[in-house]
Amino acid sequence: MGMFGWIGGLWRFMLGLGAVAPWLFLSFLIFLIGLVLVLLGFDLNDVDRWIEAQGGLFDAIGTFLFRAGCGVVLLLCALAIGLALFGRRDAERPGLGCAALALVVGYFAWFGVSGG
Repeated sequence: MGMFGWIGGLWRFMLGLGAVAPWLFLSFLIFLIGLVLVLLGFDLNDVDRWIEAQGGLFDAIGTFLFRAGCGVVLLLCALAIGLALFGRRDAERPGLGCAALALVVGYFAWFGVSGG
């Protein structure tokens, strides 16, 4: 077992708890990070102030990741519409219902990309 193998062991243990397992795992992981920071001499108020000071950077990273994800969705929708309208006549091309759904999803993804 590697240095962080205990995380995998904890995850396997919590899988038996059902739907609450991911939230319990995340809460326990955050608790452990806080405990390690306190044992290393960090005051959690100082950590909170540092996170607050980095808020602009975290917001920029989150905005970029969200827009990039919406861009990927928009490209996939354009691909689905293009294949439905101009694709070869074979069994694996999406139908017009798929194209209509991709048009609706792409419409909302466009607003995610453009920020409008």
